[in-house]
Amino acid sequence: MFFRIKFWFQEHKREIVLFALLFLISSISFGLGYLFARESNTAPIIIEKNSVGLTDSVDML
Repeated sequence: MFFRIKFWFQEHKREIVLFALLFLISSISFGLGYLFARESNTAPIIIEKNSVGLTDSVDML
């Protein structure tokens, strides 16, 4: 049984290493993006209602 598992890993060594590298790079990218987003925590943009109505602004043009 152990020989079959070892043989399977030897056959698929390239795919396993490729998957591990892809997973590692993805995890590092996500972690760095998460950290930088937390550091640049700025005040939210607040959109308030316009005091001039839509019909008034059309008349101004």
